[in-house]
Amino acid sequence: MTGYAQVPDLTRRDLEQAGLAVACVEAAEVLLARQGAGKKWHLPADRQPRYGGCRYAHSAGEGQKVRLLDVIGSVCSQCRNAITLSAPVAGLWSACGEVVKAGRQAGVWAQAASRTWLDFARAQVHFAGYRDATVKKLLSGPLEDKQFAKQARSVLGVWESVMDQQRTALSALRAQCPDAVLAAAVGTACDEVLSDRGIKRTAEGLAQAVRGGWGWNVRPDRVVCRAWSDSRVQGVAADVAGQAAVAALESAWGHGVRVTDVSALEPPMLTSGVGHSTPAAWADAEFRERWNAFARTCCVRLEDALERVHPGGEERVLLLVEGWPLVASADRDLAFLAQWDPEEPAVPTDFVLRRYEECGSHDDFARHSGYETSSAVVLAVPAWAAQRAQEGSSRYAGRIRVGSRVTGEKSVDRGARLDLLRAVFPVLAEDFGADPARGRASELVRSGREHARSRLQARRPFQPAGRDVEQGADWLEYLAVDRPGVLWVPGEDEASWVAAANLLNVLRGTFGSIVPVALLLETGPCSSAGLHTLHGRLVGVDRERELVVFALGGSDRWVFEVPVGRVVAVCRPGGPMGRPEQPLWQAAG
Repeated sequence: MTGYAQVPDLTRRDLEQAGLAVACVEAAEVLLARQGAGKKWHLPADRQPRYGGCRYAHSAGEGQKVRLLDVIGSVCSQCRNAITLSAPVAGLWSACGEVVKAGRQAGVWAQAASRTWLDFARAQVHFAGYRDATVKKLLSGPLEDKQFAKQARSVLGVWESVMDQQRTALSALRAQCPDAVLAAAVGTACDEVLSDRGIKRTAEGLAQAVRGGWGWNVRPDRVVCRAWSDSRVQGVAADVAGQAAVAALESAWGHGVRVTDVSALEPPMLTSGVGHSTPAAWADAEFRERWNAFARTCCVRLEDALERVHPGGEERVLLLVEGWPLVASADRDLAFLAQWDPEEPAVPTDFVLRRYEECGSHDDFARHSGYETSSAVVLAVPAWAAQRAQEGSSRYAGRIRVGSRVTGEKSVDRGARLDLLRAVFPVLAEDFGADPARGRASELVRSGREHARSRLQARRPFQPAGRDVEQGADWLEYLAVDRPGVLWVPGEDEASWVAAANLLNVLRGTFGSIVPVALLLETGPCSSAGLHTLHGRLVGVDRERELVVFALGGSDRWVFEVPVGRVVAVCRPGGPMGRPEQPLWQAAG
């Protein structure tokens, strides 16, 4: 029995440092070939996959058995994706890779020099506990095999030990983060100064003076506030924070920056023209004096604003946050929310798309691992934290929403939490669980099915061209499905499930893997149900449990088990190159 494995990099030293002694991993052999010494190893030509094989395999020659652990770093990246190991060994190898990676991460956190809430939020994303189910699934096969059970138990023990190390390192990192109340107060003071019209006007004048030259894109007000706030949240004195702010602006404008627009230096002047060889030299000296004075003025305003801020209100409220986890540089002012664990469940959000449309390549959100799992969550936070989060998210309107007060009554708080989540995404498993009968459709669904069934019956038969027929039966089935229109409508008889299974076989075929579909379903609680369309992929149909399994979008991050009683129809949306132009979900018109 063999299993596919996209084997991670492992070395004997990695295993030793992690305390892993896994004989089958150390002894795993594969058939590889290479042409000449010092070249890359490749899978032999007869072991290459049917499609997308390595182009260098044919010239590599015949293969030889080698220890994979000794050569994995020299295997061609394309051939590595096609390496097959026995299923238990593949599971143990991947589990060892997870242990090694998690152990390294714990060491990085323990030695981290920066201790900010943003660093903590980014570290949380890599917590091994989020991979616990994956590792245990990898080890489930070896644990049931007598030959590998002992080795699997040892790997599982090391994995649990590494998770404990990570918890300790995360707790230490969290304990050394700035005081959250102080961070909120400092953020509020920065917002007040940055919104001051006089500060804005002076900052724009300074930037205009050097526009088109070196340092033209510096926002002096933001540079000063950022440097001052980074110092103040660490608990340093006001004068030290002021020096840090001046130093930050000096690093941007203090070396080699020349004035390009003298008219931007409006009177009164701070320096005399006497003693300067040229007007340009005087303008540069005047500019230096002005940005120094600007930095000092900003710091005075910031300290005054900080004295007036008194965060209060320990009463807990519900807070909806889109774009969780808070890992981007733009999330710096919101990252303190990472200290509160989200209340389940999390739901998809289109905030990532909105963020990219606004920021484009200037935003670093996609560089962090949280990008792929971005979601909307509900937190239970003190009132002062909710207020600060709203103020700090002004750049993205609607991203933060404050809900009702936490009452302590589970049913009331749960209902309020679900209402917040439904405002972001309409499909909640909790709504399905409250249905009176799984296979029973409501009047709204039955009416929608009648309309969809009429469209299905009116769908014109597919007429293949001569060239299409030459491609074979798979190609004809794909072309028959890859046209806009209704593909399947649930019914009361067994024939409906047979049609669903046949459709699923086509969608899973050689060509059908690129065919997106749309699921029209009933959403919301029974008392206030509506119809929505989800765009993604049909993953499966479960006749016994009467479920339709659907993956939102092109990934497996969001997979939903929808009772067939809620399903109206499965459709093929229109769009160029077979891809829908619609958002991932929308209300059915």
